[in-house]
Amino acid sequence: MDEVFLALRPTSPIRVGTTRVTGAFLDTGYYIPGSVLRGALAEWMLRTGRASGILPLVNRMRFGNLFPSPLSQIRSLPFPMSAVGCKLSRGFRCAPCGSEEVAGHGIRDTLVIRLAYVELERLGARFPVPMQLRCTHSGPEGKKCAARMERVGGFYARMSDGWCWITGSRLIQTKVAISRRRRAAQEGLLYRVVALRPQGFFVGRVWVQNQDDIQSLEEAVRECGIGSLTTRGYGRAEIRAVEIRPPSVLERIRAFNQVLRQVWEELADLARQTGSEVPDQPSATYFTVDLLSPAVIHDSRQLPTLKLEVSLGGQRLEPVLWLTQAEEVGGWSTAWGLPKPTSLAAAMGSVYVYRTRQSPEEVAPALAQLEERGVGDRTDEGLGEMLICHPFHEQVMPA
Repeated sequence: MDEVFLALRPTSPIRVGTTRVTGAFLDTGYYIPGSVLRGALAEWMLRTGRASGILPLVNRMRFGNLFPSPLSQIRSLPFPMSAVGCKLSRGFRCAPCGSEEVAGHGIRDTLVIRLAYVELERLGARFPVPMQLRCTHSGPEGKKCAARMERVGGFYARMSDGWCWITGSRLIQTKVAISRRRRAAQEGLLYRVVALRPQGFFVGRVWVQNQDDIQSLEEAVRECGIGSLTTRGYGRAEIRAVEIRPPSVLERIRAFNQVLRQVWEELADLARQTGSEVPDQPSATYFTVDLLSPAVIHDSRQLPTLKLEVSLGGQRLEPVLWLTQAEEVGGWSTAWGLPKPTSLAAAMGSVYVYRTRQSPEEVAPALAQLEERGVGDRTDEGLGEMLICHPFHEQVMPA
């Protein structure tokens, strides 16, 4: 399949399904799931009298997720669970020109430091101090902040002149319930709808066997809209293919291991102060699987699990380090008018680290195929989208 990047520009508020807290409050997610694009395509096929062609069409495509971005040519990504920021002043140190974002004490990633620390301890290293990260920002008088670092959520984009932290912008509207019997306003029944504001872009990727299917998707989004409440003015949008060239899988693996070697060397010097005999460099290749969407995972006995194992060259690899949390995923099938099953899933942002004796050049082709397929179940509707060696892991120092 060919990887194609898409940019969606909303022209009206968009509501995508999420967990309903109460019957009178309809919340929304912060990004466009692949299942929403898939549903729009199915609905368009139904409207045009081609219901029999839905299954062949969606089987030729795999839908990724679209994340909020300030520009159509800029790809944004969710922060991995290893990303942290200062508790007192969260935010990037350098915001793009013209941005309303307030500069903070910096955001950094802790995965490489954790990995080197854990692996050196496995090899017998003993450190004079426990691993503890504090904010290193210095004020005008040179005094360090030293506040606790806490996990950062949302999305980020790297611009040409700085980093942009994207948390999503939403609006809330109060609606009057309609009586199904009288088809008029129902007295005393109000509900609130939370939706994404029609601003900026949502950028992501799909995989297709036939490039003509992109034109079908563009027409489906334009004619049917996306998300829920499209009959009430929500979900109007335009979508088109854009040219984005991210680093290849091999480049990301090499960059990740280069940063790991640098951190490993510094921690190895620290461990030698206690008399520990440890190697200067790691003797294996490490890579990560980072979830860009929730993933429904099963173990070898087909039981739900949060621990992701991958097959590489006929060998089953278990993660040497992983950060995750559980969530429930469900959904609604637009084509069939039925709810989808609710499943336990590993949350977006989950990180899994693996170790192999093979070189980056040897593992890159297999990992590129894994990235194309996704992990877990229901990958055709956006679940299990992942990235090999998330670029933000290279950000060891606060940005």
